[in-house]
Order: sequence, then C-alpha cells, then structure tokens
Amino acid sequence: MQQEAKHKKTLHLKIAFVVIFSTFSPFILGLFIHLTPLFILLVAAVSASCSIAILLWVLRPLGNLIESTKTFSDGNLNHRIDIRSGDEFEEAGNSFNLMAEKLSKTIQSMESERAIAIAEKNKFDEILSSIIDGIIALDFNKNIIFLNKASEQLTGYNQTEVQGKSIDQVIHLFSDTDEILSKTYCRENFNQTAKLIGKMGKQTKVKTITTQVSTTVQTNLSCIIILHDLSREEELEQMKLDFVSMASHELKTPLTSIVGYLSVFLEENQKNISKESFNLLNKAFTAAKQLQTLITNLLNVNKIEREQLSVSPEPTDHLAILAKVVDDLRSLATQKSIVLNLSHPAQTLPKVLADPIRLSEVVTNLVANAINYTNPGGKVEIAVKVSPVEVETVVSDTGIGIPKEAIPHLFNKFFRVSNTEQKANKGTGLGLYISKSIIEKLHGKIWVESEPGKGSKFLFTLPVVTQSSGILDSRQFTSQAFQSGTLNY
Repeated sequence: MQQEAKHKKTLHLKIAFVVIFSTFSPFILGLFIHLTPLFILLVAAVSASCSIAILLWVLRPLGNLIESTKTFSDGNLNHRIDIRSGDEFEEAGNSFNLMAEKLSKTIQSMESERAIAIAEKNKFDEILSSIIDGIIALDFNKNIIFLNKASEQLTGYNQTEVQGKSIDQVIHLFSDTDEILSKTYCRENFNQTAKLIGKMGKQTKVKTITTQVSTTVQTNLSCIIILHDLSREEELEQMKLDFVSMASHELKTPLTSIVGYLSVFLEENQKNISKESFNLLNKAFTAAKQLQTLITNLLNVNKIEREQLSVSPEPTDHLAILAKVVDDLRSLATQKSIVLNLSHPAQTLPKVLADPIRLSEVVTNLVANAINYTNPGGKVEIAVKVSPVEVETVVSDTGIGIPKEAIPHLFNKFFRVSNTEQKANKGTGLGLYISKSIIEKLHGKIWVESEPGKGSKFLFTLPVVTQSSGILDSRQFTSQAFQSGTLNY
C-alpha cells in the first residue's frame, strides 16, 4: 500500500515541480542577476518551453497506454504495455497487463467451450441426420424449430422453408377422413398410424409418435414428433404377399394332381399290392394332404392380409356341419383312443348366417387341434348353446391346456404354444389365425378358456338367421352381408 501511495504521489510531484519551475524560475534568476524586462520575457519563454518539454516527457506513457488500449480492442489479445516510468502510468500499465491477461484467458476459455459446443452440436446433427425416422421439434406455440433430413424427405419441405412456421400450416395428418391437429397429437404418449400430407400434396403413410418435453420456458421446446415411414414396409409386405401367393398357386396345381392320383391308386389297388407298399403309399398320401392343407392355409392367410378373404353367408344348418366334422375326424380320435362326442341340444337348433365351407374349416381346425393336444384316453366334446340372437359352439377337451401367458397370442399368425409334453404335435400356427378371421367376417366372436393340465375350451358364436312366418328376413341378411363386404355375385 505504501508503494502504491508513493506511486500515486510521484506523478503529482513531477507535475507540481514543472509548474513551480515554470512559474518561479524567472524570479529566482532575478535574485542573482539584474534582468531587464526583455530578458525576463526571454527567460519566461525558455522556462515555459522547458516546462512543456518536461510535461510531454512525463505524459508520454499516457500515449502508449491509449495506443495499447486501441490495439487490444482491435482484437490483438496478446498485446502488452511496457511502461517503466515509476509513477501512476507504470501502475496503470501493470493493471492493464493484468486485466489483459485475465481477459485473454477468459476469452480463450470461452472459445474453447464454444468449439466444444459446436462439435457437440455437429455430432448431434449428424446423429439426427442419420436417423431414418423423421424428427420434428416444436416450440411452445407449436411452431417448427427443427426437422431432420428424414423429415424433409417425408414432408417435402426443407429447414429454411418451415423455420418458425406453425406445424398445422406445414403438414396435415389424417386418420381415415378426420384430420388430427397438433393440439391432439402434441400430447404425452400419442401413438397412431396416419396419412401425412406434405408439400404439393405429397402423401405418405406414417406412424406418428409424439412426446412432450419437460423443459423451462428459456429452452422454448415443448413437443417432439417422430414420423416412421410405413410405405417401405408396406412395399416389402406386398412383395412378400405376392411371392407367397405366386409360390402357393404354383404348388397347388401339381399337388392337387398328386393327391388325386394317389387317392385313386390306393382305392383301386389296395388288394393288388403288398401291405408294405400300401403303407408307404398311404404315408405319402397323408404327407401330400398335409402339404396341401399347408398351401391352402398360406393362400387363406395371403387373402386375409390383402383383405380379400371372401365368405358367402347363407342360412346354414350348423348341427349338420358339426356332425359331418365329427364323422370325418372320428378315425383320428380312435387312433389315439380318444372319445369324440357331439352333444345335441335339447331344443331345435335355428339356422345360422354362415358360409358352410368356411364354417366347416373352422370346426375341423378346432376339433383336430383338440384331438392332437389331448393325451390317449382323453375326451373331446362339441356342445351348442342357443340364445335369441346367436348360437354358441364349444369345443372342449381334457388335454394338456394352455399357459396363461400364451392365451393373448393364441390367435396371432404363426404363433405356437411351446409344450414339452406334445413335442410330436407340430403345426404352422395358422389355423387359429384363419379361424378367427373367418368367424369375425361372419360377425361372430371366438375365444379360448384354458388352464394348464385341465384342458381347454374353444368357443365361437354365429348370428341366428331372423325368420318371420318361415320366411327369411332378407333385409337383415343383405345388411349383414354388405357390412362384411363379402357378398359374392
């Protein structure tokens, strides 16, 4: 502090000395020398000139300080002042150098952090750009603040075109014919398939997933929209369906001939060939029929996926179809020592609105499954319950049952229950999927009730045909047929 006080006085003393010297030097000189007025004037002029020269020399560091400040402000952060006057100017120069050093370090630190931030932003942008799903970020006013390259491809807009614009002005999402606005989909856990209409009417089927962002007002980020393009998946699915359809049709024709020829040959030559040869041919015939069933199922699944599976509803004698299926499968049940029984209802069974061929497929599939998954010595029973509007059919067995966790997936395509007790029972997992599709097209319902070790019950319902005075109510028949979209002409 003493040194600092001394420095502060030094410049003052220098200036005071110059002022005193300039003022009193003529008078002091006059004490020793007789001065004429002209000489006094000359001495005063010389004294003033010397004083000015001394002041300029004393204040020279001020010019350096001003010049250095300009240099530093121009961006030369490495510039420093070298003042060694021993007065306040030196102190000011040292303070300037200290300030410049700290400011330089601060700016360098900020530049380093800025470079890191830019690198992170570029990395984040690269990640977003590489994501195949479209991502759109909205502010609190539902205006667009960001969209990645995938979004640009889906919507047809680029970032510059839509920056700051309302999302409802840029893209339109439709569920069937109803438009979904941002106030609806910019909410938590929105997940829905929709048709997206972008620039110039560009249409794309997308799965829209949105989430709300819990951030402060300063970030101005409220909603993130994820658009998953379904058009490519639909194209691949269509290609798969086309391939399955083509392959199944190509296989169906020669396989039908093989099954037909084997059937005729076995029927006509059963007594003319050895038992061993007959058994081998019969196994080949059975395998061919299994393959034929598989191909038929694949074709049916293909029709279901294309929404082309047709049914022809008509008044149907449900009990007659059940009786025929039982007769057809009785030999299969007998081979496993399983009792197969059809319980006839006490009351007259009304006719149901169904497609006899498709209904036969459903019943055959359910009864065959029950036999396959029932151990020898068990029982399979078909029962019918009647109500004023529908007929309920129950196929129950005393088999191994179905685990609880498998029941929700049982009617899914290609789903099979894993069971160590029935390793020999193999299937494609298509039968129940097809059965469910047929029953639903006939305006019925199908479900299952089961517990492991206690057997299973497969139940389905069909609508009763409304009759008046023995005449079919054609209005109801036609209405239901048109609703299912399955009337054949």
